[in-house]
Amino acid sequence: MVKCPYCGYESNINDFKLLRNPWRYRFYEVRRLECPKCRKVFNYYYEVTSEGKEVKFMIRVKPRG
Repeated sequence: MVKCPYCGYESNINDFKLLRNPWRYRFYEVRRLECPKCRKVFNYYYEVTSEGKEVKFMIRVKPRG
């Protein structure tokens, strides 16, 4: 489950719009997502450690302009 850091909408990652291809940042896979409810953009960082622990967090993306 992914939770929007702006409005709190929580759903499956497939319900969020992927705005660009995923990329690697250190050991994280990063996806730029758009919330279907509030239309705001954020980066979703995800990783599974060698011990099997999920690590995930979101960072808001500042709009250009």
